[in-house]
Amino acid sequence: MNREKTNSRCRKKARGLMQIEVVVAALLLGAVITGVVGLNYRLLGVAKDTKHYQLALHEAANQIGWLSAGGLDGLDQRIAQVKLSEDVASALPDGKLDVQRVDDPSGTKVLVKIHWQRPGMPTSVELTGWVSTKEVLP
Repeated sequence: MNREKTNSRCRKKARGLMQIEVVVAALLLGAVITGVVGLNYRLLGVAKDTKHYQLALHEAANQIGWLSAGGLDGLDQRIAQVKLSEDVASALPDGKLDVQRVDDPSGTKVLVKIHWQRPGMPTSVELTGWVSTKEVLP
């Protein structure tokens, strides 16, 4: 009879310890899942921000290529006509394009800035390109 009571107590203790282990394991799993979901959310934001930055950088390079391809002839008219492409304008939140002609002793340059709403730094892309003073072939 004593032996049965001892076995019964051991089983109850083992069952109680197993329940505590299950609860602790569930809590740890919940904490890990919460951390992974939060990290994934942040990584998706960084990926989206990087895509916007890359898109703005390519757009600025394309604009500099187009503006400087014609040389100095008609540069001011090309600057007046320049605008963000429709794809970039729709992808960048509140995207704006600023273009300036810079004349200095070293030559004529075109400064292209693209601004958009962005949570990180920097808040814009800025590229400068030299405009050739030589005659451009068609």
